Amino acid sequence: MKRIYTADNVAMAWHVRNVLEQHDIYAEVKNEKTYSIAGEIPITESLPEVWVRLFYAKRAEEIIKEHMFPNNAEGKDWVCGKCSEDNAPSFNICWNCQTSLDVNLD
Repeated sequence: MKRIYTADNVAMAWHVRNVLEQHDIYAEVKNEKTYSIAGEIPITESLPEVWVRLFYAKRAEEIIKEHMFPNNAEGKDWVCGKCSEDNAPSFNICWNCQTSLDVNLD
């Protein structure tokens, strides 16, 4: 088994697990109950993790990347087609006029 994702919270870990299982990749969530003892143990050891079989690890990482950054996975800045404002790759809507990146890709 290989850890492919460390989440900030249990809900996100389960979400990632469910997305992977929709792609027929069996995944396990580990450390889902250790958040309550954060501080007693190092925080990095208490975060929820998603694990898959080694054979599926590369594909699972690709799916997570596509899912987390669906419209701009290559990580390039983009210019809004409505207001011409520059936007960071992490934005899915224009910070200035709230136009969706999907609209700007058409």
